[in-house]
Amino acid sequence: MDILFSMNGIAMLGWLLMIVLPKWRLTRLVANTAIFPIYLALLYTIGMITVIAEGGLGFVNDFGSSDGVVRLLSDPDFALLVWLHLLCFDQSIGLYVYRDNMVHHYVTLLVQSVLLCSILMFGPFGFLCYLVIRGLRQRRMPGLRDS
Repeated sequence: MDILFSMNGIAMLGWLLMIVLPKWRLTRLVANTAIFPIYLALLYTIGMITVIAEGGLGFVNDFGSSDGVVRLLSDPDFALLVWLHLLCFDQSIGLYVYRDNMVHHYVTLLVQSVLLCSILMFGPFGFLCYLVIRGLRQRRMPGLRDS
């Protein structure tokens, strides 16, 4: 699992492009291909296959209780796998926000960058902020509704 963890760092490039250079042609290309979320999903899949191959599906039984989840997260390999899961979903949400805002212009690029930073660092909180702002903008300007 350590090797998979060490391979995830390249995905930060996707965040940097969306946050610092949102209008750059390369950023748009990277966003349109979703290369970094796909890459992280691949790392996660390799890790999950490894966990299942080594120990079977017994870990699924731990999902039903808080004690079970804590037990799973206390296993270093499983904790790193969960980290890859979080990275993949956070970047997928960041990509969604980037694409959505670049088309509909709900917020300025500066605010978009702040929201992307908050998604990177605080996941669901940053996404919630974007959805609230987007909803308020849509109410005030009906022409901004999703197509």
